[in-house]
Amino acid sequence: MRIPIFCAATVAVVIALAGCSAEELVEPPPLPETAPAPHAADRRFDVDYATESAAQRLDLYVPAGTAPSPVVVYVHGGDWRGGDKGEVAGNGLDDLLEAGFAVASINYRLTDEARWPAAVQDAKAAVGWLRTNARQHHLDPERIAIVGSSSGGYLAAAVALTGDRPSEFDPPQPTPGAPVSTAVQAAVLWSAPVDFRSLDRQLEEAGCPPAVPPHGHPASAASQWLGEQVGAGPRTLRADLLAHVLQRPTASFLFVHGADDCVVPPAQARSLHREIRRAEGTSTLALIEGMGHRGGTGRRVRETVAFLNEAVGRPAPAPHTTG
Repeated sequence: MRIPIFCAATVAVVIALAGCSAEELVEPPPLPETAPAPHAADRRFDVDYATESAAQRLDLYVPAGTAPSPVVVYVHGGDWRGGDKGEVAGNGLDDLLEAGFAVASINYRLTDEARWPAAVQDAKAAVGWLRTNARQHHLDPERIAIVGSSSGGYLAAAVALTGDRPSEFDPPQPTPGAPVSTAVQAAVLWSAPVDFRSLDRQLEEAGCPPAVPPHGHPASAASQWLGEQVGAGPRTLRADLLAHVLQRPTASFLFVHGADDCVVPPAQARSLHREIRRAEGTSTLALIEGMGHRGGTGRRVRETVAFLNEAVGRPAPAPHTTG
């Protein structure tokens, strides 16, 4: 910002009084043009994050803030053959928004439309879309986390484990323009299956009744999604997330699992947690006594918010309002 010159005599007097020469006068630095401005809360529904299927849509909730908001991608459960992005309303949406996180709840292609690994590819495409459009929606592209419930937790784990490392989970239709990262900085898995071959054995070892039908049966949800009977073909091996811990994951992980879960036994969480730690990754396991596969939402959400505050950083405060 330049000093307006009204007359040479006036400037000379000012210089004399200040005790310095004209050469010593230094212009103050300009104000930064990229300083974040406060933004209002915003909600958008059925936003297309890809164009291959009508299922590839998300609902975006952005809280008011004084800086771009970190983002939580929520992935619903439903055995890969049901469920809907609207379920986030009963699974911590208000708590996450109040804590200052934006939330993107996604739908993805289910078993009746596309088999494994299409749903994981959709989740990664959603992350890429959010990063590409972050500025438009007041999101922080460097702070994206993913939370998955039950079967949705498998998708979240696959996204976080592979990051930007090339894999068959990469979307076949890349984000338009230059390559965009589909990595996340943190992942939270609520009662997620990660190793289909071990499910029936682990249920028996935990003293749980067998699944109906057993996970290894051709009619099970996992077999139908894989497109082959669990344990009977190469897809089962390729889908085993324990085999995808090939190097230290860049994302931090939190497993929240009921100690009494007889749908997805807690041994599933223990095994992946152990592999991540073995690879020198960051992982926390919260086994909650007295909790099964469902219920305990309040405890799950509290654990999640506390973890995300540390893993991706506390959001900026909401703008001050009066009246």
